[in-house]
Amino acid sequence: MINTLLQRAVALHNAGDTAQAMALYRRVLAFEPGNADAQHLLGLLVRREGRVEDGVAMLARALRLVPQLEPAILNHGLMLLQLGRLDAAAESFRRKLALEPVCVSSLYRLGTNALSLGRPGEAARLLRVALDLDTDRGPMLPLLRRGVERCATMREIAADSLDPSLPMGLVLRGVFRDSSGYALVVRRFARGLTEAGIPVRLVDLNYEDSDNLADGQFDPLLATLNRPVRAKAVLTISTPLAVERVPGLKSIVYTMFEACGIPPIWAAHSRRHDHVIVATDSSRQAWLRAGHPPDRIHITPAGVEALEPDRVRCADIVDQAGRRFTDFRVRVLNVSDLNTRKNLDGLLRVWLRATRAEDSAALLLKLGKGRGVFGDVRDLLTRVQNETGRTLTETAPIFLVEGKLSDAEMMTLHAASSHYWSMSHGEGWDLPMAQAGAMGLTLLAPDHSAYRAYLDGDVAHLIPSSVEPATGGYAGQDWWTPDEAAACRLLRGILDDPDGTRRSAQAHLRERMTWEAATRRLIALLRDLDAL
Repeated sequence: MINTLLQRAVALHNAGDTAQAMALYRRVLAFEPGNADAQHLLGLLVRREGRVEDGVAMLARALRLVPQLEPAILNHGLMLLQLGRLDAAAESFRRKLALEPVCVSSLYRLGTNALSLGRPGEAARLLRVALDLDTDRGPMLPLLRRGVERCATMREIAADSLDPSLPMGLVLRGVFRDSSGYALVVRRFARGLTEAGIPVRLVDLNYEDSDNLADGQFDPLLATLNRPVRAKAVLTISTPLAVERVPGLKSIVYTMFEACGIPPIWAAHSRRHDHVIVATDSSRQAWLRAGHPPDRIHITPAGVEALEPDRVRCADIVDQAGRRFTDFRVRVLNVSDLNTRKNLDGLLRVWLRATRAEDSAALLLKLGKGRGVFGDVRDLLTRVQNETGRTLTETAPIFLVEGKLSDAEMMTLHAASSHYWSMSHGEGWDLPMAQAGAMGLTLLAPDHSAYRAYLDGDVAHLIPSSVEPATGGYAGQDWWTPDEAAACRLLRGILDDPDGTRRSAQAHLRERMTWEAATRRLIALLRDLDAL
């Protein structure tokens, strides 16, 4: 009977029926409290619900019952990582490695942990062993190769810092070849620092295979910033989890977070660095809530390009019916990845409920960083039509754009639009929103997180929002949910009276939030921190 119940539970688990699988695992444990497999698998599902501490306790119980239960050892280590208990996690990976010396995953985890701690020699040894063992050249291969390359780069940077023949400068690390927000920040600060006369060595942190921009789609200056410098510090623009300490140099992380508080693993990695810089007070408060030392968390806002919209070419976007986006009076832009935090479900529900086919209005969605998103968008549109009881034929049209766009090409979307709108659950900055404001678009923004750092009710339309438990990759945190009814009223009012509802944050943003001003603030802070 026990085996039958367990098999049924595993089948439900694999099929994604979490509730039924958990109920059966609990029945197994009611009959047989010492069943380590049920403890282990139930712990995995409990973690999936965001209850990581409870999951860790269940896996620890399973390992007390069967100390050599290898899958539980590995998963226990991964959960400990999630809680920010890095040393305990490393011990789990060592236990796994003792039982399975050829475990490439455990070697990789131990190697990257050594990298985070600033031990490139130990990291390189572990990662090279993993490379030798990865004979099938599977999906771990690129990660292992990049890990070994990063170890070599760290040793170069450390050696250069002691070479008196080199110019004093700054090592700037980050992903800069893709179309992510972090990459744009790296590109803009790299240019600004160089224009300010600071020698910069730019190190590309391309952690995974990504759909990068072509060389001609970003500033050619970046390709020249590969010369060694004698640096006091390394400034890395990335998430704290992706940052390694270089021995002998200060480690400074420029990052941001989108929910009310950072996860424990972010807090643990952040404490391993000398200083953390964030873009807004919303992010600073998230770090402080996690216990980060107040004197080691600083604010330097990101920036905007001071461009006149009439000096930027308008994107020429035509839908399948032959309609041009620029022919509509109200042209609303949203730039988002397809993830739960961006709350495209909520945005589309509001659009379907608030607009009518006869409105001279259109919504332009730039989705994802590459191609291949239209299938997911079709599914999303089907879902929101079912939820609202409204079809796309009854509402104002929606235009979709996908693919890799350079920074200049993104500007053409802004230039073609009259309004920018977000229903996001939380932002660390929102570069497209800020840039839209700098180009004179009327902004519709949730009243929460980073938006409060550069917008208010005088220059933008703010949507009331409430704090709620987050979901998906943010489970276990709180984030904000914009009021859809209020957003419907706001959008309807704008469609009925575009001129009377016009607001502009342009002067406000261009006076205080340019990239030039952001770079000056960053340089001043780095000097205060004795990093320059």
